[in-house]
Amino acid sequence: MKNVWTRAREYVAAVLAGAFGVFWFLQSHGDRSLNPRNVDWLMVGDWSTHLIGWLFFRNEPLRFPLGAVPGLAHPLGTTVGFTDSTPLVALLLRPFAGVLPFPFQYVGLWFVLCFFLQGFVGSRLTALFTSHRVAQLLGGVLFAIAPVLLWRMGHDSLCAHWLVLGLFWVGLRDWPDAPAARRAVALTFLLVGLSATIHPYLSAMTLVLGVAVLVRLRWVDGTLSWRGLGLSVGGLVALLLALFWLFGYLGTGTPSGIEGFGYLSSDLLTFVNPMGWSRLLPTWPTDRVQHEGFGYLGAGVLLLLGLGVGSALWGRWMGRSEWAPQWKRGVPLAVCCLLLAVYALSARITFQGRLVMDLQALYQPAMRFVEPFRSSGRFIWPLHYALLTGALAIVLGSWRRQPWVGIGLLALAVGVQVFDLSEALVRPRFQSQAWNGLRSPDWRRMKDDYRHLVLFPPQLHDGNGRGCPYPGNGAPFSPMFAYQAASLGMTFNSAYLARVDPVAAQAYCTALQQEAERGQIQPDTVYVVHRSYLEPFLRHPESVVCGVLDGHAVCVSSAKESAFRQVLESRPLQAAPLARP
Repeated sequence: MKNVWTRAREYVAAVLAGAFGVFWFLQSHGDRSLNPRNVDWLMVGDWSTHLIGWLFFRNEPLRFPLGAVPGLAHPLGTTVGFTDSTPLVALLLRPFAGVLPFPFQYVGLWFVLCFFLQGFVGSRLTALFTSHRVAQLLGGVLFAIAPVLLWRMGHDSLCAHWLVLGLFWVGLRDWPDAPAARRAVALTFLLVGLSATIHPYLSAMTLVLGVAVLVRLRWVDGTLSWRGLGLSVGGLVALLLALFWLFGYLGTGTPSGIEGFGYLSSDLLTFVNPMGWSRLLPTWPTDRVQHEGFGYLGAGVLLLLGLGVGSALWGRWMGRSEWAPQWKRGVPLAVCCLLLAVYALSARITFQGRLVMDLQALYQPAMRFVEPFRSSGRFIWPLHYALLTGALAIVLGSWRRQPWVGIGLLALAVGVQVFDLSEALVRPRFQSQAWNGLRSPDWRRMKDDYRHLVLFPPQLHDGNGRGCPYPGNGAPFSPMFAYQAASLGMTFNSAYLARVDPVAAQAYCTALQQEAERGQIQPDTVYVVHRSYLEPFLRHPESVVCGVLDGHAVCVSSAKESAFRQVLESRPLQAAPLARP
């Protein structure tokens, strides 16, 4: 029992750091997100796509690929991976879909988990450099309040930065013998495998960092044989490819590449550019889409880096550098973080948003491998965390003989960081959105007589507008009809997805238009028709019944008698004004 208590005490600082991470999240108006029945705050931007993907997936039986959602973007279908609905969580909750209420969202709880694990793993990473609990707590807090994590809250599945920290911990920890090295390899496989069930960008980062861990075991420790290194690296690649195939990222015919590489990048000043999130430092110019490459360290961490350099110079002058021999462990990770940062700068290297070097010709031969990760700026995160880790290691190592000096410097850095980033906390998040204009209870009359809800023309496209965007020159995806279809167990033909097959999407949109031109209105389908595209439906009054519901033109086949058809007949198009799109 004493040993159990002793072991538990080792994690007190980590748990407290994780708890502070949750507190930090809640300070950014996160309390509104904790109610799983509250979805109004999610109905904006990428969040709406993540929620809609889950709401349709919960209606589907499990099939291959895992996370398949044939009812969304029907009849093409998609997956929870391409709706960025955090496939791992969606699959874990799918067996309970029958007892979960509708609606039910897990995005808020996922945020809580990510912020807790960020502080927890960050504290355990700090524990590699000090045995003092207070220092471990402060180190974990610095990781929990990392600006790059708070910045990514608009894309919940990309908030699992604890995977990167976990690989740092594996890569820097002591693994003294062959059995310990095998445990390190197993942990590496676990973290890289988990990343593939969360988001492909995290998979790419963790694969590179995982290889760095394996190289360290071979090159620095010698506890992994050359054969073991080769098999392990090959195994990591095979694991990712297998999981990508299993989850439908590969092998479904949907192209993985997308245009835009070179623009969603990091700027050379990314570590000191707060982009409006600092009370202490000015904002530098960037290109209009370089928000993806946000890497601001925060004034507190920048101060800690300066203090670390000063502490190292002081320690060398005083002849105190007993911690220095451990630096070789971090070399493979540091090299890989630098390589990822170079990729984050992309082919268009900018300084204050202005192009200073064009490397398009260098990247061109490898473009098929580059395009799937066009938002290259995200790859700045590992170097961001490496700089924070290095600052902690240098400060705590330099003041190992006077630990309270190091703890005082960490406390100062935390205080400055919190003050600096308090500007970000006051920004509104998780506000309820006026998103659902479908107020009439008559929409629910579709349930028993119709299987499909169709926008005409479809709003089916990806972030580059490939597919068949809705009229309005790139109008944002409206989730209200998708939500209505999911609530009734119907399919829906539109979606805003991470990736679509543009050829298949265009073929479907063309075929749907031709069917309407011929008056071939499907009897099991409800059509919500854009006001500019009503003519084909009005041309065939013998086969089509149209009416107005909540200001929207809605048409069904006259071949089917239904209560919903009677509603439309009682509200003809000529008797009610149509809402403007």
